Amino acid sequence: MKFLSDRMLGKLAKYLLMLGFDTLYFTKNDPFQLIDLAVKQNRIILSRDTKLKRFLNLPEHLFITEDLPEKQFRQVVESFKLRLDQKKLFTRCLCCNQRLLKKTPEEVKHLVPQYILTIHREFSICPQCKRVYWRGSHQKGMEEIIKKVFRDSRIQ
Repeated sequence: MKFLSDRMLGKLAKYLLMLGFDTLYFTKNDPFQLIDLAVKQNRIILSRDTKLKRFLNLPEHLFITEDLPEKQFRQVVESFKLRLDQKKLFTRCLCCNQRLLKKTPEEVKHLVPQYILTIHREFSICPQCKRVYWRGSHQKGMEEIIKKVFRDSRIQ
């Protein structure tokens, strides 16, 4: 399942990326380009833009009715009956959607603060934007949001 999130749903896109779903965040204001990209890449459109309803033959889509990002996330989880797969969590770059590559501390020592190297042993890097990820307090906070959404979801 691949998603295409419109410019109104940046946080939702990040939540789906955290789960490991191939998710593009479309920041332009051109519905024709959005639809064209969804069709070409076989993606499900996630949008709050009700103007899209006027398009005939709109590819698979979900209009997000919730205002708060966490509730939007729950709406997508419930609508598509998404499952939590621990192996896929945090496997994509939150900035550019690329699959992350596992790296050793030695391989990232020039990219992260020295202090981080002393307390963390597992790292991932984006092959495209070179952003480095590790399991710090920020990731733990994201995990709590994910757990809450799946716990509160009607999907069991």
